[in-house]
Amino acid sequence: MFKINKLIIYSMKDETFTYKFNSGINYFKGKNSSGKTEFYSFIDFMFGSSEDIKKKPWYANSLKKATMIFEFEGMQYCVSRTRERNQNYFYYFGEDEPDEIDLREYKDKLNAVFAQDVELLKNIRNFTNEELTYRAFTMFNFLGEKGQGKIHDFLDKCNDIKYAVKLNPILNFIFNKNLERIYELQKELESLTDELKELEMNSARYDFIIKQVNNNLQKLAGNLWYTGKNVEDIWRYLSEIKNMQDIKKRKKEKNIADLQVMFNNISEQIKVYENSIFDAKQFEKDNQNRKVLLEKLNVLINENVEFKYLVEPLQSLLADIDNTISFSKYLISDNTIKELKKQRESIKTEIQRNDSRFKCYTMEDKSKAIALIEDYLSAEVYSCDEELKEKKKRIREVREELKILQAADDSKKIRELSEYITNLYYSAKEISSVVDDDINQEGFKIQYIKRGNILQPMVTKESENGDIPNRKKEVNYYIGSMARHTLIQLCGYFAFLNILLVDNKYPLIPILVIDHISKPFDEKNSKAIGKVISEAYESIGKENLQLFIFDDEEYEALGIQPDHFENLVTEGKTGFNPFFIPYKDEFEDK
Repeated sequence: MFKINKLIIYSMKDETFTYKFNSGINYFKGKNSSGKTEFYSFIDFMFGSSEDIKKKPWYANSLKKATMIFEFEGMQYCVSRTRERNQNYFYYFGEDEPDEIDLREYKDKLNAVFAQDVELLKNIRNFTNEELTYRAFTMFNFLGEKGQGKIHDFLDKCNDIKYAVKLNPILNFIFNKNLERIYELQKELESLTDELKELEMNSARYDFIIKQVNNNLQKLAGNLWYTGKNVEDIWRYLSEIKNMQDIKKRKKEKNIADLQVMFNNISEQIKVYENSIFDAKQFEKDNQNRKVLLEKLNVLINENVEFKYLVEPLQSLLADIDNTISFSKYLISDNTIKELKKQRESIKTEIQRNDSRFKCYTMEDKSKAIALIEDYLSAEVYSCDEELKEKKKRIREVREELKILQAADDSKKIRELSEYITNLYYSAKEISSVVDDDINQEGFKIQYIKRGNILQPMVTKESENGDIPNRKKEVNYYIGSMARHTLIQLCGYFAFLNILLVDNKYPLIPILVIDHISKPFDEKNSKAIGKVISEAYESIGKENLQLFIFDDEEYEALGIQPDHFENLVTEGKTGFNPFFIPYKDEFEDK
């Protein structure tokens, strides 16, 4: 159960005024300039928005502090905010006010209240790769006047980029049907990533040791080159040097100039092959574009057969091009480049080895080199190239599977959400002529489309294809009425709150705050608002969702039966903030 019980406002002179609320519908009526929109925004402020209220006329020289008392899951909390951004308070009801905390800590404490399942938060973070808190989910809590009438990207707060970027990850999480498998793969990926880091560190140490051993072997002018697999040969060679034994010289080798010429020739061949591969890929991409064009031409020909002769030559040409591309792939798909690169690396190594023949080293240098080689060879490292390849391959496979699973929507859940929205809208029939006009359309329904977060009205129409008589299909139904769109939007908000509350696994504040929703409705259709709200509460329950409505109409005109009603303007105060005295025509409440 959730309920905001009170909001206590303190003036600069420590005077107080208390707003009391009930479960269910809290309706506040006020004329223009009475602070309806300010009250709407102030609820978000108390729940941690970053708005700087010092800059707003409504609070200048009048508001010192505000305290909100709310209960959630059997516990009562007190939260206080002041005019200063980082002077806030959070404590349990009945306790003394503690030391002040900054806004970050204030939001952390609220997040701990509404996101009590730490493991679930971790799962959401792993799934979305986003640090999502209760603040991100406030996009489902606020429907302001400026955002009304939107059915494409219909959540009002998503006009703000900081919420818009978090919407898609949240929707993907809500509508995903593979969460258990995704969690398993994410744990495996985490483990694989740790193992890969360890292997990469070991591989780096291994490569470093090989490089250092060979650098010091060059100082000894020996015949050997350390490969990581000939440790015994290196030890034997060092023993021969220390025992002053005769060491067999290397066979006559190519000079550096010859090796450099070979290196440059092989590099040029590699470049030619790589350019050929790039050209083949570009050629294939261009051919795919031609195929798309040809498919579109074929669609046109189905309706105009007389133009078929124009497309047939293109089809023949594309077939020839396909064969050419396939042949090119065959020519380039061998191991030529791989072998050439191996040869180039071998020659590069040989150049480095030969280079040492033209340098002179002292006995002290050679003694140090032997000592260093022995030290490096005693280190316990090994080649892990094959393990690295396997780990990287598995990580690619896991990431690919995760990508597919995370993009897989639960069509059943989306269908149920669409049906819920449609049923809420249908509930206003015989009350609203707008709704009656729509439901009289054959097959009328409201389809939720996740991509774009769209509430799309749809109807059934006969197919325009004359070859299939009496065949009907669903088509988008475009309706331009602002009242229609706003009512559909309201249904969308309730539908999402219902699904989030039923799932009971999200850091959600169970409230819906609405500002001036009557504006687009005429007298004949405004009662549809109350009917939709009443229908939504049938499934959600007033104890599970608290509603705040700020409007300038009487609640009877909207067909609403509030659980708490209050007029913002009374003999004792001019609006929401009882300590604010406005100058005439200073500003207008929206």
